[in-house]
This record gives sequence, C-alpha cells and structure tokens, in this order.
Amino acid sequence: MRHLSVRSIRHHFPLFLGTFVSLVLGVTLIGLVCSALGATFGIAQPSGRPSVTLPDGEGREHTVSGGAVDLGGIQTVLVMTAVVCLFLTVFVISGTCALSIALRRRELGLLRLVGAGAGQVRRMVIGECLAVAVPAAAVGCLLVVIVSPLSLAALNATGLSPVALQDPPLAGPLAIASGAGLLMAVLGARGASRRASRVHVTEALREAELDNRPMTPGRWTGGLLMLAAGGLMIFLTPGADTEAATPLALFGTLALTFAASLLGPLYLTPLVRLLAPLVRRTGSVPAGLALACVSTARLRTASLTGPVLAVLAVVGIFTSVLATTGATVKADDRHRTAGQLIVEATGTGGLSEDVLSALAADRRVAAVSSPARLDVAVADRTSVRLDRGAVVDLAAYARTHRVDVVEGGVAALRPGEVAVSREYAGWYGYHVGSRITYGLYGRKPLPGKVVAVLEAGADLPQVLLPDGTAGAPRPGRATLLLAEGSEDAARDLARQLGPDLVTVTPTDRWFATVSNEQERLNTLVLLILAGPASLYALISVASTLVMSYSRRGRELAVLRLVGVADAQVRRVAVWEALITTGLAALVAAVVVGTGLGVYRASLAARYGLAELAVPWGTLTLLGLDCLGVGTAVSLAATGRLLRQGQIAALAARE
Repeated sequence: MRHLSVRSIRHHFPLFLGTFVSLVLGVTLIGLVCSALGATFGIAQPSGRPSVTLPDGEGREHTVSGGAVDLGGIQTVLVMTAVVCLFLTVFVISGTCALSIALRRRELGLLRLVGAGAGQVRRMVIGECLAVAVPAAAVGCLLVVIVSPLSLAALNATGLSPVALQDPPLAGPLAIASGAGLLMAVLGARGASRRASRVHVTEALREAELDNRPMTPGRWTGGLLMLAAGGLMIFLTPGADTEAATPLALFGTLALTFAASLLGPLYLTPLVRLLAPLVRRTGSVPAGLALACVSTARLRTASLTGPVLAVLAVVGIFTSVLATTGATVKADDRHRTAGQLIVEATGTGGLSEDVLSALAADRRVAAVSSPARLDVAVADRTSVRLDRGAVVDLAAYARTHRVDVVEGGVAALRPGEVAVSREYAGWYGYHVGSRITYGLYGRKPLPGKVVAVLEAGADLPQVLLPDGTAGAPRPGRATLLLAEGSEDAARDLARQLGPDLVTVTPTDRWFATVSNEQERLNTLVLLILAGPASLYALISVASTLVMSYSRRGRELAVLRLVGVADAQVRRVAVWEALITTGLAALVAAVVVGTGLGVYRASLAARYGLAELAVPWGTLTLLGLDCLGVGTAVSLAATGRLLRQGQIAALAARE
C-alpha cells in the first residue's frame, strides 16, 4: 500500500496541496514560537539580586530573590500565539484530510471493487498523509532556520521584552515543531482513514458528486463532545473569578468553534436557505446557481468555511478578551480614583519626603496618598511566595480612592497589622484575625495580623503594610484629593514644587495617557497574535479552494454545456466565495459573541462594570482579506478549468 500511496499523491497532487501547505506553515509557526520561548528561557538573570529568607508554617526556611528580569508578559503572549497556531493547524489539517477523502469517493469505491479491504484503504490513506508530512516537516524546519533570526529581531523591535532576545539553539524547537507536525498529520489521517475505509463499493458506480452522508459517526461524536465541553465551560464562566474566567471563556470558545466546524454539514444548509431570499432579490442567475452549489455540496461547503471560521473565531475571542479586560480594568481604576490630581516624580528616585510634606501642608490639598509599591514575601504553610505589596497610609488611601470594606475597617495600620485585597483573601483563605509572616528584601521576617479585607480594583496591591515600614522604597506617584479647584491647582503645585522634580497631571488626562500606552501594547500583542494566524488562514483558504476546484472540472463543463456563459461561470465562483465567507463570518460572530458575553458577565461580577471592547476594524479587515483571497483563487481556478474544452473536461481523468 505504500507504493499505492505515493502514486496516489503524484496523480492527485492538487488534492494534497492543502495538507502540505498547512503542515509547512504549522511547523514553521510552531518552530518560530518555540524558538522565541527558548530565547526567553535563556536570558541570564543578574547576579547579586536582593533576597529574603522566611520560615514556612512547618519551620522550614525558604529564600526568595528579587530583581529578576520579568519575562512573564512576553512568555504569556508567545504561549497564546502557540495555542492559536496549534489550534488552527489541527483545525485546517483535519478539514483538508476530510475534504480529500470526500472528493475521492468514486476512486476509493473502485479500490474496494477490485478487492481492497477496509484495513488496506486505511493504511493507504495514513501512508499518503505521512508521505506528505515528512517533506512538509523538513521544509517547515528549513524555514524556521531561515526566519528565526528575523522573527526575533522583529519581536525585539516591539519592546514587549524588557531585554533583547538572542538567537537560541534551534535543535529543541526544530524537534518539537517537526514532531508536532507529524503528530498532527497522523491524527488528521486517522480520522480521514476511518471515513475512507467505510466507502462502499457502490460509490464507484455513482456519477453525481453529491454528499450522500456528510455527517459521519466521527463528525457526530466529535462535534457533540466539543459542543458539550464548550457549553460546560461557557456555563461556568460567569460564576468564576477573573483568573479562571479567562481560560474558561477562551477554551470554551475554541471548543465551540471545533463543534461548529464538525457539525457544519448539519446546519449550514438551513443557514443558506435563510440567506436565499436575500440572494434571490438580486435577480442574478449566477447567484442562484452559487446558492444551489453551496447548499447541495454540504461537506465541501463546510470545508471551505472552516479556515475562515477558525481564524475569525480564534483571533476574535483572543483579541476581544484582551481588549475587554484592559478597558474594564482601566474604567474601574478611573471610577475608584476620587483624587483630582496625580503627582509623579520626574526622575527615577521617586517622590521625596520634602515633596510629600509640601503637598500635605498645602491648604488646597484635602488628602494625599502615596503607596510605596514593592515585592513582599509571604510565608504559607509549606512554602513562601512573592506577592505585590505596598506601604501605605490606609486612611489617606481610602479618601483618595473609593474602597469597599469586605471585612474589618479602614484606619491607619499600626505596626504588626496588615490589610489584604478581597481577591488575595479568597485565594489563600485569609480573614480578619488571620496571622501571616512576611518579609522585605534584606530585612528580617515580621509577623502580621490581618485587620481588613478590602476591594479597590486592580490598582490595589495584594498586601498592604503600615506606613513607616522599614526598607520601603520611595513612592513613584501620589494621588491628591483637593479641597477646591483642579487645573489652577495643578499649575500652581507644579510651579511651587519645581517642574524638574515633579509633574502634576489632572486625573482624567493621566488616565488618558496611560490608556494610550496600554492601547499601543495591546496593538503589538494583537499583531503578534493575529498576524501569523491571519497569514496561515489566508493561505489555508487558498489551498483548500485549489483542492476543491481540482475536482470540479466536470461540474463546470456541465454548466457550460447547458448554456451558461463563461462570464456567468466566473460570477458563480465569486458568489460562492461571498456566500461561504459570509456564512463563516456569521457563525464566528455567534461563537465569539457567546464567549465574550459570558466573560463580560464575569468581569461585571468582579468589578461591578464591564467595558466591552472588540477590535472591529481588525476583524473586518481580516474577513475582507479572506473574501479577497477566496475570490482571487476561485477566479484563477475557474479560468484554468474554462480553458479546457467541454468534452475534454467531461472525459478528464479524475
């Protein structure tokens, strides 16, 4: 069967082009992401870092160090990119393998007719995929070697990494990428081989290329399992906290996307019927023919909508969750900031005691809060963890910010007392009266008693220490609550304290500046997430269309024989691209809307409000790109087929 597999690839090369291209791109993208992740793990941490040693609840001592280069942000982005690339690769390969089998039913029926058993057909299909996967993995690895330095240079140019990433050894990333490519090919081939082994001998006698059973047991089983898993995750999202709601919404949407693809032949035809009145209103004969082709060839339609559905759903949910989270956190921080002015040090040393004293003594200032943010080590029963903390005058902070008291009360913290955020208390089970042991770098461990559990949004550190705690750095900024005025007070305070020492900014303007910087970072993250995925999807759309049109010569020849002009055949191709892209966009909108809706409900429960943010421009442009690629490839493939004579096309060997 190995010899037959190789001959089948040579004979039907356009049918395997989609799988080959998808695997090459998938291996390349996974290799590049692994290479970038390897570069982040290879960063050497600075020597002489500050540390603190604390005993845990069982008496064992643990030392934690600070001053490390924080690469968590760029690593999170790269992991998300890897998930997106892996999802799209599996999604597209499974679709192209299924389409390849569906387009060769008569050939497989002939094999069964001459005596090939189900096991032999299954081994032939798996052999075909492996014969395609091995050179595809080799080409992908070669592209990784060539493109990896360029991709790292581009990543360094974004500024998302705090240090420049250097080229890592590529042996590990290449092994992971090639292994993943071969594994994805085998997984895709197994599903396709089962479908191929069930082809009946009577398929060899069929003349019409129609779908006799598009919903196979595998599609039913996989689709319903994905639907159940995605539905469960979506159901749990509104009641989960923010840490759990994000993966639930993301992976729940991915599962629903898989389900929507697998169950496509079941619901796409009814959707086409809903669109039929709109299409018929155009009075276009090619539009009617395209509508009939799309609704009749259900499996082919599902395969053509799959890549567009995947990229729109994946990019849509990841970017929308990112944007919605950022917008909600910013809105909550602004809502909870009661102070009218933000004072920041112009240098790197922070605000001095003289500046803070001058602000507190100014008659126009009703309250000044200047939390000194720092890392604090907290001992648990069996370990020591590093958390976000701040040394703060809690009474002043409660005046300049809107603070909700969950337990205890708001008053100046005394030595030996601490306050914690509601989220932190929920994670580790702290309540008023709980005892903790904490330490700052270079200082001895200190005992603390929890006297308050507070809620003040994302800006509130997890652990609040009493004002005057030894070892605290200078605060970087202060929030002022004014007794009167705002703009005049800002100018006067800046002039009084000296523009070389501080900058004084009205709160609204300060948040607008922070928002602009956050939007810039979000745009860079969006580019890293959506860029490779979009390119992958566009090429997959093109290769899937090439596969589809490679078996449509007879269909188009029949249209020409019954009097359909060549120009009308081309317009049929354009209408098909428009309808399939529209269907994919509609289903993707429903899936993303479902995931984003429940995620927004989770944010609303956490913050009391939720700012919905969707990158409409990016998603619209991506959809138009898919439509443009689909139209261009359809016209090119149709033009090639039209150059054949009708009789030659009817007698063409398939």
